[in-house]
Amino acid sequence: MLASLVRWSRTTYRGARGSGAGRSGKTDARSSQASRPTDVVAAHAGRTFKRAQRGLYDGRILQYGNSIPNSRHKTGRRWVPNIQRKALWSETLQEWVRTRVATSAMRSIEKHGGLDQYLARTKDTHLGDFGRSLRERVARALREKRLASS
Repeated sequence: MLASLVRWSRTTYRGARGSGAGRSGKTDARSSQASRPTDVVAAHAGRTFKRAQRGLYDGRILQYGNSIPNSRHKTGRRWVPNIQRKALWSETLQEWVRTRVATSAMRSIEKHGGLDQYLARTKDTHLGDFGRSLRERVARALREKRLASS
């Protein structure tokens, strides 16, 4: 009788929570930042976030993973960057630049001391196509200003 109870008890029949086939002991039952691909891994994998080419997204990309509730029934979901429409002042161009900006990029712009400094100090991979073209416009305006003053 004891053997039959052990055989049909929940812990031996279904396995303790978190054990069993296909379950890695190294990951948590909940989705976490560590389980999602980083922007570097995604960039090397060739994933492009097309919308990020039309604004300052600070290297943020779409990330995919699973929503895992207590029932542990996985449902696919995605993490989208927090994007705002803003007008940013450029000292060099002496004009407002209207663009889509990630909130992380807004914080970086403020920390760098303005849009022009952010564009000058940020890596190409974090700027995207729009950021690189804006950087070129700023650089061209600076060169013309220097030539005019000398």
